[in-house]
Amino acid sequence: MNNQSTTSRILSCLAYLSILFLPVLFPLIIWIVDHRDPYVARHARSAFWTQIFPALYVIIALLTFFILGAAGIDQIRSSGGWLFGILTVLALLISLILYIYNLAMGISVLIKRQ
Repeated sequence: MNNQSTTSRILSCLAYLSILFLPVLFPLIIWIVDHRDPYVARHARSAFWTQIFPALYVIIALLTFFILGAAGIDQIRSSGGWLFGILTVLALLISLILYIYNLAMGISVLIKRQ
């Protein structure tokens, strides 16, 4: 079990739970401001990446879809709806899994499990 200060645990917990009130921005602020405490920096960095990953995935998936469609690939043009639907469902599943992960890690850090 980690022997961290209460302040470090609360900041780490808030970095994960910020998915409820200020995702991506709050963990980034904590990561930048409190970079001297390795415990807080590790959890803030993890929270930041798990909160920004779904947005990055959606941007990359949309760019891929539109670039392939604009390039004139016939398979994309004929089955574009299916591809877009599959990418959207995958994005939603990834988002849900990471949302639950952030909530679980926030509680875990608060009760001294991480």
